[in-house]
Amino acid sequence: MKIKSVLFMFLFPIIGFAQENRPHECKADEMMKKHFELHPESKAEYENFEKYTQDFIKKMGSNKNSLNNRINNPTYIIPVVFHVYGESQSNVKVNYQKVVDLLEQINLNFNGINTDSNTVDPDFQSIRGALSVEFRLAKIDPTGKATSGVIFHPFKGGYGNGGGYDAEIGADAWDNTKYMNVYIQNDLYSNKDLYQSGVAWYPDSYMTSVNTARVVYNGRYIFNAAGTVASNEFSDTFTHEFGHWLNLQHTFNVPCSTANPTNDGDGVADTPVENNSSGLGCTTGNNCLGQKVNVENYMGYNGSSGCYKMFTNGQIYRMLAALNHPSRINLWQSANLAATGVANTPPKLTLSNSTFTENLNNNGVVSLDGTVASVPTSTITLNGATFAVPNGTTLTAGTHFTSSLPAGLTATIAVTSPTTATLTINGAATSHPKSQVLNSSITFLDRAITGGVTSLGSTTALALTFSYKNPYKIVTGTPLESYANPTATTVTTNSGATWKYFIINPELSDDAGYGAWYYGANQLKFETYWKGLVCGVGTRNISLIPACTTITNTNNIGYPIGTPGQLDVYTPTYTNWSGQTAYVGFRNQFEGYNINGYFKLIVGTNGSGYSVTEFGYNTQPYGSITTPCALSLSTADVDTTNSETSIYPNPVSDVLNIKTKGKIKSISVHDMFGRKMNAKVIGDKVDVKHFLSGTYLIDIETSLGKYSQKFIKK
Repeated sequence: MKIKSVLFMFLFPIIGFAQENRPHECKADEMMKKHFELHPESKAEYENFEKYTQDFIKKMGSNKNSLNNRINNPTYIIPVVFHVYGESQSNVKVNYQKVVDLLEQINLNFNGINTDSNTVDPDFQSIRGALSVEFRLAKIDPTGKATSGVIFHPFKGGYGNGGGYDAEIGADAWDNTKYMNVYIQNDLYSNKDLYQSGVAWYPDSYMTSVNTARVVYNGRYIFNAAGTVASNEFSDTFTHEFGHWLNLQHTFNVPCSTANPTNDGDGVADTPVENNSSGLGCTTGNNCLGQKVNVENYMGYNGSSGCYKMFTNGQIYRMLAALNHPSRINLWQSANLAATGVANTPPKLTLSNSTFTENLNNNGVVSLDGTVASVPTSTITLNGATFAVPNGTTLTAGTHFTSSLPAGLTATIAVTSPTTATLTINGAATSHPKSQVLNSSITFLDRAITGGVTSLGSTTALALTFSYKNPYKIVTGTPLESYANPTATTVTTNSGATWKYFIINPELSDDAGYGAWYYGANQLKFETYWKGLVCGVGTRNISLIPACTTITNTNNIGYPIGTPGQLDVYTPTYTNWSGQTAYVGFRNQFEGYNINGYFKLIVGTNGSGYSVTEFGYNTQPYGSITTPCALSLSTADVDTTNSETSIYPNPVSDVLNIKTKGKIKSISVHDMFGRKMNAKVIGDKVDVKHFLSGTYLIDIETSLGKYSQKFIKK
C-alpha cells in the first residue's frame, strides 16, 4: 500500500512540502516548446534570431572594449508593471514596498553588485559579467495617468500556462511594446501546486503583439521569513526568470555528453553544462567532461540552495543581443521611457500606491494590503510643480479635484508640503462587484496646482484600482472522488479497501486532495500531502473533536513529515478513536489565506477501518468553524401558529424586523445545524449584516406565546 501511495504522489502535485527540501522548478523550456507547437512562425523567428545572437556574441567577444563601454554606461532602462493576484499568497503578504525591495535586489544582481558578488568562486571570477540595466516600476499607465506600477487583482492562478489563458493575460496586460509585464500568482499553472517558483518566455514578436509576453512568479518566494524585505535567495530565483525574459537558457539544457562535448545547450560558451537539472546544490563538482560546474550561475538550478551569485560574460553578450530583439527594443527607447514615466527626469505627478484592496472584514472598506489595520493612504508627489494651497490644507472635491470612486467611498487629499500630499480613501463601498477590480481615477483641477494643471504636463490624473473579495461563506459537502470525476461519495478504508483518495472541494486554492488509509492491522492513517490537521501537541495523533465544537486558528496543527504525508487516526498506542463518530479539524488555504475546516469520521472498533462522510470549511481567512451539533433543524421545527407575530423582510440583507402585538421576552437565532448565532438585538430589530449568506431560524417568545420562523440572509 505504501508503494501505491508513493506512486500516486507522482501523478498529483506534492503540496505543502517545505521549499528548502524541494528544487526550484522552472518550466520555461517546456512552455516555449508548447508555444512553438502552436505558433510555428515563432519557432522560425527564434531560430533566425539565434543566428543573429551567435554572430553578435562573436563580435562582442572579439571587442572587449566595446563590451566594457556598453556595460559601464547605464543605457538600458526597462519600464515594468507588476500585476499581483491576491494581497496574500500562501499567507505571505505582498505589497508595494516588497515589490520595490525585490526589484532593487534584481537590479543589483544584473549589475553584478549584489552583496555576495565578492565571494564568487575564484575559478569563475575572470568571466563574471554585469549588464548595465535598470528595471523600473512604471509611473505612467497606458491611459496617461500616474500609477505606482504595482496593480493588485483578486486571487487567481494559471498565467504560467501557455495558450489556454492567453485571452485573460492579454486583457490584464499593459502594452507589451511599452512595458515589461510581471505577474505574481500563487498557483502558476492552476493545478493546485503552490510550490512552483516561476516561469518566463524568451523574446517573441507574436507574444508581444497579443500582449502575452511575461514573467510569472510565485508570491510566496519573494520574501524572507520575517516578510519585511526581499529575501536574497528567492529574489535571486526571480533573477533567473528575468534572465529567461532576456533570452538566457538553463545551463543544463542538454545532458552532459562525452560524445558531444561542444553542445552545452544554452548557446553560451563559457557556462559549463550541469550534469542534470537538479544541479549540485552549493557543492562545487565536475561534470562528465571534467569541467568545474558553475553552481553560482543564475541560470542553473541552485537558487533554492541559495547559491546564485553571477552571470558570465557570454550571458551578458546574449542579453545584449536580446535587448535588440523586435519585441524588446522599443522598451528602452528614450520616447518610451518618457511615456511610461521611468526616464531619469521623473514625470511631474507621481503616486506611491495606486491599488486598494477590501480588508478582511469583507465589508467594503479598503486598505493597502487587505489587513484591517492598514490605513488606505498614498503619497502624491509633484516634480517641477507645486500645490496652489498652503501646507495643511485639505483639498475640496469639485473645486480642486474630481473623482470617480465606487459608491460609498470618498477621497481626502491633505497637502503636506508645496510638492507632496497624502491621499486617504474613506468609507465603505455600498455596492460593488465581488472578486473584481474597479478602475477609478482622481483628476486635479486648475485651482489645486500653481499655474493650473497645464503645469503638470500631460499627466493630470491618478489611476486608482479597487479590488474586492467574494462574501465569506461556510461550505459543506460530501467528499468527492477526484478532480477528473467530482462525484460525491462516502470514503471508506478497511482491510478490503486499504487506500482511497478523495478531494473536498476543487475551489480551494491549495491542494484539496486527501487520502484515507488502512495501513495495517490496528493502524489507520489520514494522508494530507503535507497539509495540517488538528493534532495532540508534540504528536502525530489526530485529535478527536466532538460535535458542537469550534475550531479556530489557535488549535494545535500537526503537519506530517516524510512521504507520503500522513497523520495517525489509530495506532496500537493511540486508541481514542476506537468505535467513535467525531470530527477532524483541518487547516487549508483559500485565496492565499489559512482557513479552518472539519471532516466527519466514523471509526470502527479496534482500528478496523473508518469512513469520511462529510466536510465543512469557512472561507473567511483565519475564521472559525463549529462542527455540526446533534440538533439538526428542519421544516418541522418551524412553528408559525402565533399569528400575531411575523418577521420582515425575508430574505433580508441587514436588519430583520419583528412585528408583534405582544411584549417581546426573548429572541434567539440559530443556523440550520442548531448552532446559536451571535445576533445583535435592539428592541424589535435583529442586526444580521455580519451573518454569512444562508438559511437561519429565529425563535421569538412574546407575551402571546412562542414563534419560530426560517429566514434567508442574502
